[in-house]
Amino acid sequence: MEDFALTGLIVGGMSMMFLASGGVIAFFITYQKRLLNQQLKHREAEKAHQLELLNANFQSQERERNRIGRDLHDEVGALLTTAKLYFRYLDAAQSSEKFEELKDKAMDVLEETIASVRRVSHDMRPVVLERLGLVDAIVDMADKINDSGEVKIVFEHNLTQKLDFEMQLNWYRITQELINNALKHANASVITIRFHEKGDTLIMDYKDDGVGLKNNAVKSGIGLQNIESRLSLMKGKMEFPKGESKGLALSLTSKIALNKTKEND
Repeated sequence: MEDFALTGLIVGGMSMMFLASGGVIAFFITYQKRLLNQQLKHREAEKAHQLELLNANFQSQERERNRIGRDLHDEVGALLTTAKLYFRYLDAAQSSEKFEELKDKAMDVLEETIASVRRVSHDMRPVVLERLGLVDAIVDMADKINDSGEVKIVFEHNLTQKLDFEMQLNWYRITQELINNALKHANASVITIRFHEKGDTLIMDYKDDGVGLKNNAVKSGIGLQNIESRLSLMKGKMEFPKGESKGLALSLTSKIALNKTKEND
């Protein structure tokens, strides 16, 4: 009888162990499924975000192409058409006075055309950036705005390395985008920009005292999407520091790409 009871107790204990083990296994399987679903959702969200950045980049490029096309058509096209008219009426049989007058007008139009083409090309690759580099180009931009007396830009840096030009161009455009946003939409009066290096990373800390971002502006703002798109090209990212109650505060980072051109080349 005691053996029977002991056997029953052992069987019951083993059954409980099996049930407990089954419960643990079921919990583990459920947990793994949840974890897998979360990972899939995260990947899908990341993929959607990358598609948004890619779309923003394409839209930015398309707007730039359209702007260049309009400038070339409206300014350069009209000027060349005018020059063509002047040249059509240039005739050696005309009086020397009339000939010189038309020639001078045609030359003036051609000079204006050259200036227009130069302006369009400079907008694509800023001359100040090519001549002075990123730091001095931002200083030049800040000085021009500070001279207005309406807005104060504080710019600080500890950059020492010679950056790749495409990287400089991206950071210059990012800085332009942030400043333009602060001036046009945020009504900021003080803008602070700090660049510093940390190992192989370049960090930009941005702060203004404007109206800040409201509702879903972080995700929907084309300007910020363009900035994030440029950062993605440099393997960088954009973060919003916590604890900032007024204005817009951003921390932007990217890997440093150095200029590979030799000094004596």
